[in-house]
Amino acid sequence: MKRKHRYKLDKSIIFKGVLKDLKTRYGAEIASAIWQAADMEFGRLAAGNPDAERRDHTLVFPAVALYRAIEKTLPGDALGVTRAYGTKMGKKLRSIIRKLTLLPGFPLVIWKKMPAIAREMTDGYECKDVVVDKHHCSLRITGCPIYNRTIALGCPEAAQLICCLDKEYLNGFRGVEYTRNHSLAEGDAYCDYLLENSRSKNKNK
Repeated sequence: MKRKHRYKLDKSIIFKGVLKDLKTRYGAEIASAIWQAADMEFGRLAAGNPDAERRDHTLVFPAVALYRAIEKTLPGDALGVTRAYGTKMGKKLRSIIRKLTLLPGFPLVIWKKMPAIAREMTDGYECKDVVVDKHHCSLRITGCPIYNRTIALGCPEAAQLICCLDKEYLNGFRGVEYTRNHSLAEGDAYCDYLLENSRSKNKNK
């Protein structure tokens, strides 16, 4: 028996704001048409992949569905629109995370647990050059399951929305300064992650 998927675009923390952005950009009629097409495509992807992982339902399928719906309705617009939305949503999440990590001592705790965090971050990814100490966490991702999934679905460009999201929200954690200059989804040979202890970095200046 196929598992009935329980995810909907309008219930997604990450994607539920898309419709409002589309209305601002294109007007209500075009926005509604894109949204309905994206929601139908999302359902089709979920139904056709009953054994998909959670991140497929929460990230990959919505991103691919949205990209396809925009591109079908307005050819040439999808990449710019989805990247812009990813950046905007990443900044919102960054602000929320910043507030949630204002607890005293949070930077000390996060850097104490950074080895475990790094393992969790890279679970399921192909990585090399992993270095973790009390001041830095750096690594290169040479194989990304999210990007690979979008390739398998024939829509690799959709992964850029998620990359733009990550690049913004990871700077929300107090005590962590995140830098990324390369991305598989943007045509590079790897994704580079550099997390630095911002307190240590400022002391060394």
